[in-house]
Amino acid sequence: MLYNDIGDNMKKYLLLIFALFFIVGCSIDKNNVTENTSFIPEKTEDILPSEPIYIDENPIIVGLYQNGKLIREINTRFNTSSDITVLNVYFTNLENVNSSNIKYNFNEYASSYDNVNKYKIGFQVSFIASDEEITKVITGPKDMYILSPYIFNYLYDDVHQNDGAWYSHVEENQVNDTTVYSSIKLYATDDVYKISSPITLTVFTYDTMDDFNDNGLYRGNSKYTITIKNET
Repeated sequence: MLYNDIGDNMKKYLLLIFALFFIVGCSIDKNNVTENTSFIPEKTEDILPSEPIYIDENPIIVGLYQNGKLIREINTRFNTSSDITVLNVYFTNLENVNSSNIKYNFNEYASSYDNVNKYKIGFQVSFIASDEEITKVITGPKDMYILSPYIFNYLYDDVHQNDGAWYSHVEENQVNDTTVYSSIKLYATDDVYKISSPITLTVFTYDTMDDFNDNGLYRGNSKYTITIKNET
């Protein structure tokens, strides 16, 4: 009976010691473990797909002409209620073209390109007026007054006219899939005297809207630029 009591007490003692070691061991392990967070993935921003690279494959060479001659610079007077200049558009950069007939010249040089009808003609005009830099894109008669109150612009389709017939600028309600803007007139209006810099006029050709950047400005290679200076 005594041995059993001793055995039972010994068992209890050993269990107590084991329990103490277990508690102390757990406490030591918990206090001495260095937290390792290297495996936690960092939060990353959503990866946006990159924009497609713009490649301009437009082959058209374009120029601005007066009386059959390639123009680089114009010197004129910016007088209110009068023409600043009238220029013809041909798909060439030759110094001189073969004829004084706008329709003939346009068709002759346009015919050297394949699928030429898919390309459209536009213009970009820049100048400083009233201490503000102004740059506008013209792609049709809807933009006739986009440069007011300094300048009006008028576009002409010289190609789809009867030979010898009188015709005026293209109105918005006359535009169709075959309309060609083969000439442009810049006309000085009431505040033209506030223009304090030369006018930069660029003609360009384009086929889709990807030829324009996020600001709506032309970014392709098929273009030709001249400077128009005010003689004071």
